[in-house]
Amino acid sequence: MTGRTALLVGIVAAAALLPLGGCSSDAADQKVIDRLSSLDVLAVPSGATELSRVSHKGGGADVAAIRGASSVTVVYASPQAPTDFGRAFHARHDATWNLKDNGAAPRGGWASGGALRTEPGTIATVEARPPAAADQAPGGSGSVVTVEVSATRP
Repeated sequence: MTGRTALLVGIVAAAALLPLGGCSSDAADQKVIDRLSSLDVLAVPSGATELSRVSHKGGGADVAAIRGASSVTVVYASPQAPTDFGRAFHARHDATWNLKDNGAAPRGGWASGGALRTEPGTIATVEARPPAAADQAPGGSGSVVTVEVSATRP
């Protein structure tokens, strides 16, 4: 085999392996999304109406690089006002999540964020705000809640 032929064979072999790496990464990211989707913090509480649910595959394995994290986001309308919702949310999730309220809430709203106690690399952000006309929330809704959970693959 000449040097040129060996080089071409090497390039073809490397190209053939590239899709395999992408598939295993894609499958690993999907496992992260599946795990996140099953977390209690993403469950829509009784009396609330789910408005949307989306997931994104991130493609990262480094927790410090959260931009590479996969995520699941759920938006729902709650009959509770934002601050009442926040108290109820803490009551439901403080045992499993280390949530800290923050001042980044929209006017009249409530916001919190933190990590899953058993997996510090799994992060949640939660925001409850008064409904706006564009939200298409059912009548009587006291808040529109957005919960996003993200994590990188192992």
